[in-house]
Amino acid sequence: MTAIEVVDVTPADMKQFVLTAHGFWGEAPEPGMDQVHRVLDRAMLARLDGEDVGAAAVIDFPLTLPGGGRVAMDGVTWVGVSATARRRGALRAMMDRCLDSARERGVPVLGLGASESSIYRRFGYGLSSHIGRAEIDTAHASLRVPFRDPGRLAFHPAKDAIPLWRDVESRQVDRVGGILRAENHWRVLLARNEKPEGLIAPMAVVVHEDATGAVDGFANYRLELRWSDGLADGIIHVNELTALNLDAHMALWQHVLEMDLVEHVEMWRFWLDDPIQHLLADPRRLRVQTRDDLYLRVVDVVAMLETRRYAREDALVIEVRDDACADIAGRYRVEGGLDAAAAARTEAAPDIVLDAAALGSLLLGDVTVAALHRAGIVQEQR
Repeated sequence: MTAIEVVDVTPADMKQFVLTAHGFWGEAPEPGMDQVHRVLDRAMLARLDGEDVGAAAVIDFPLTLPGGGRVAMDGVTWVGVSATARRRGALRAMMDRCLDSARERGVPVLGLGASESSIYRRFGYGLSSHIGRAEIDTAHASLRVPFRDPGRLAFHPAKDAIPLWRDVESRQVDRVGGILRAENHWRVLLARNEKPEGLIAPMAVVVHEDATGAVDGFANYRLELRWSDGLADGIIHVNELTALNLDAHMALWQHVLEMDLVEHVEMWRFWLDDPIQHLLADPRRLRVQTRDDLYLRVVDVVAMLETRRYAREDALVIEVRDDACADIAGRYRVEGGLDAAAAARTEAAPDIVLDAAALGSLLLGDVTVAALHRAGIVQEQR
């Protein structure tokens, strides 16, 4: 069988790469597609007998860990394999190249959002976080305790919002699993939402200012104004709601829940620890459908264990098994708590044994050791 060749894409060829990769999915072009190539930091093509049969790309992201520390992450994206080249080793070759590249450049972790949840565990990626899709009818969205905003809300021109978005996002250190997006990433978001789509209006941007006038949150949404038998039946499609404190968070939620002519609010990416679900008078009315979100593949065990923080002071010896990387496999002692952490290789007997994918699952605290132990994925030695 002919071997798969993986070739790096030059910056000059990135635009053509996007067209090639998109062709593997067989989907119609999306708004903003002409801007996607500006977001990708690196890309590769898998070739078989001189024909492009696979594609993968990487975006550089800072990833926020428990405690607010951040590490560099290679965000793997735009992965696709031609339907005529399945099971020929193209995906394996590209995943190996992504891993090798991260190790060579000193990047401690890779991350991705999987189109299918069954694909990436065999490459050492573990499901590390979950996200929700939330819906609520505004007639049942009153707050348990009335809220008075000590600050103010204001509309902001979407075309001028990128510096504001990036500033607020950079200061949100309590969003575990959050990523910092570059300017071009936000430009693609604008391009995808700047034009009407049927009854859906272009994206609106509302910012919150505290009592001193400092911006401490924003909400991006699109209004779908519908009518049924002469009655307003509008929908607010919330693209993102980000705030640095509870006042800003509540003011922005109150804004979208109480808008005139709107009967429904939908949010595609709803963080499962959002406090709004505890502050509604009738929280059952908030319907949340949970799905898998970020998958992590650890490259530097010591760096990842040292950068995050832990709920209590303690020490543990972890044995990591990694079939893909013999030099990553081994035993590591981690000692830490709320303020600091240290990790190093050790020859001491392990307290727990797990594989690389399980370690990736545990890094953000969304998946617990106890859950993986009950599933037989983590073995307790002592």
